[in-house]
Amino acid sequence: MQSPTSLRSTVKVSNTKNSLFPNWRTLSAEKEQTNKTDEHEKGNDNNSSVASDNVSHFVHIAQDNDEHTIENAPWSTAAYNSALDQYDAMISCQDTFIQPFVQDALHTLDQAYRLYGPESVIGSFNGGKDAVVILELIRAAHANHFRNLILSQGIEDEDKNLNGNDSQMTTIRPTRPRVTYFNNKLEFPQIYDFVKVAVDEYDLDMIAFEENVGFVGGLKMLVEQNYLQSLPESSSTMSIATPLQQPHPMAFVLGTRESDPNAGKQGAFAPSSSYMPPFMRVNPILKWTYGHIWHFLRLYKLPYCSLYDEGYTSLGTVKDTLPCPALKKVHVEGNASEFWPAYMLKDWKQERAGRAKKEKKKKDDKSKSSKGQSKQEKVAQREADAISKCSTVASLPNNVAPPILQEMPAKSVEKNGDSDDSDVSSFSSNSTISQRTVGILIIGDEILKGMTPDTNTHAAAVALKANNVPLSRVVVVSDDQEEIVAEIKKMNEQVDVIITSGGVGPTHDDVTMKSVAIALGSEMVLNHEMAQMLKEKMNGGDQTAELTEAQIKMATLPGCSKLKYLSGVEGDWPVLQCGNIFILPGVPQFFEKKVLHVAAYLSSELERIVAFKVVLSIDEDSIVPMLNNVVQNHPHVSFGSYPFVDHPDYKTVVTLEGKRNGLQIDETCDRASFQASEIDIHVKVALSELVHSLPEGSVLRVDNNNDLTFL
Repeated sequence: MQSPTSLRSTVKVSNTKNSLFPNWRTLSAEKEQTNKTDEHEKGNDNNSSVASDNVSHFVHIAQDNDEHTIENAPWSTAAYNSALDQYDAMISCQDTFIQPFVQDALHTLDQAYRLYGPESVIGSFNGGKDAVVILELIRAAHANHFRNLILSQGIEDEDKNLNGNDSQMTTIRPTRPRVTYFNNKLEFPQIYDFVKVAVDEYDLDMIAFEENVGFVGGLKMLVEQNYLQSLPESSSTMSIATPLQQPHPMAFVLGTRESDPNAGKQGAFAPSSSYMPPFMRVNPILKWTYGHIWHFLRLYKLPYCSLYDEGYTSLGTVKDTLPCPALKKVHVEGNASEFWPAYMLKDWKQERAGRAKKEKKKKDDKSKSSKGQSKQEKVAQREADAISKCSTVASLPNNVAPPILQEMPAKSVEKNGDSDDSDVSSFSSNSTISQRTVGILIIGDEILKGMTPDTNTHAAAVALKANNVPLSRVVVVSDDQEEIVAEIKKMNEQVDVIITSGGVGPTHDDVTMKSVAIALGSEMVLNHEMAQMLKEKMNGGDQTAELTEAQIKMATLPGCSKLKYLSGVEGDWPVLQCGNIFILPGVPQFFEKKVLHVAAYLSSELERIVAFKVVLSIDEDSIVPMLNNVVQNHPHVSFGSYPFVDHPDYKTVVTLEGKRNGLQIDETCDRASFQASEIDIHVKVALSELVHSLPEGSVLRVDNNNDLTFL
């Protein structure tokens, strides 16, 4: 068995990109390869179009005298080796934030290549951040597929060598990854330029469609002519007259994520609908969030479109896309229209805030435009629009450091005009300060069946109101694990903090703990701190005594659990916190006592106004001088630095918090109290100076979790 490294010397690849195989070819509505290439490729007649219904659009057709030959373009040595290195780095990823997502995505693509083969796995490569991730994953999996073929060939060769039959050895030659692009006259030129550069840089086989070819039509062209070459493994060419099989099933790899408007109920593999061309949709990053996308791109130092450094977070066309308003910098002199780069977005739900909503057509217009269309055609068009929006790909230009705010003069700061109450969307997305909301989840069949009155909701509402903590949602569910998990996930999309009541005892119907663990993706483990407390309180303090079965269940908690001693009274039972969820008992007298402490705690946390949590790839020691300088320059902002010595990828988390109270000028004066907009400016200016002083590329992401206690 050969090692992966040794394969570089045995696999047959092209040392340079062959001019006979242009990277970029264009298809028109007439299904002809017009062979449009870059300026330097024009005039090349060696790959002229040959009209044939039995030839894949991705093959290259060469002419030798009067004979045509069909060839799959070989992948260059540099591109193949680079992709192998990428696969090895990704599959061995140790970054706990993205590790399971990256490995799951690669596993999905490995299966796609195993099932469909390298000639029938096609990437949609249209210029956005999600497609950059898809492209990097595709080329890595593509190279790994050929490596596995070669390894299996190596096993056969070993047997042949034993018999002295090494002359029967065959050679497998990696071919280029295949991608598609749909031209759009409203495309950002930066996106188009990037796609062109990426195709050449990675030595891809690109089929681009003219503007008059729609998504459905383009897919139909590719699917209906996906004929595989019936060639021996050692060959790469065939005569045009060689008999061909029926079209082979095709898989399209898309950048769809669950948060996309048209993701629907797709899985990692999702067959196209019956009224679409028959193909398999492959969604390797379906479970990824906005934060995962940018953490991945920044961690592996991957290129992306320059528009993302200008504040764009979701790219459509030049007519419907603007920089994300949540990334607009504070209004300081000379900086009225600058934006942070996309990876600085704190509230990931604002990803599409820069995309204009489509105007609803008037009834008359709608009836006119739909006239003559069948129901299937209308649905097909909607699905085509949905897939094309979700399948954008990213860019390779120079990453430009974001413009930096000037030092904020003490008296020249203007109130941020974007925080005007008349513009609710601007205020909510531009301010680093937001009011925390709480949801109450009451768990118990006895409440739903009317056997016990629900007094805990009233107690929680009173306690939260007294502490100025807004309660926005109350839900009652049964003692059913699936229902509890579903409701927690739903509430997490609607509120910042969840307080549960009930279902925490040792009996069979107490399933709250396990439900919380499942909802948060955490394992149930024995909590030693809780086990020790149970021994002290229930076993007379005898630490050598064995826990009972019921006590073991009570001490088995979600792995992310923290015991919060909020009452300040020694010996009191703690409150259990799991991420943003506080788990309280359902017994009213116990719940009322605990919810008072939780409400007071949440109120104090609101005062801290954590604005930004910046995840860095460099050690804390390397930022001490620059951080100290920024801290000194911004007395109205609280800073925190948290080292992660043993973490394989991110090493430091820096937090910035606004202060409500300013400096006390003298003993006769009260401390100045800042308004929310003023705190917002203080924090953003401090953040600007901090980012400017950090080494380039050291920021992995800005976390959307505002609470330091949830670290």
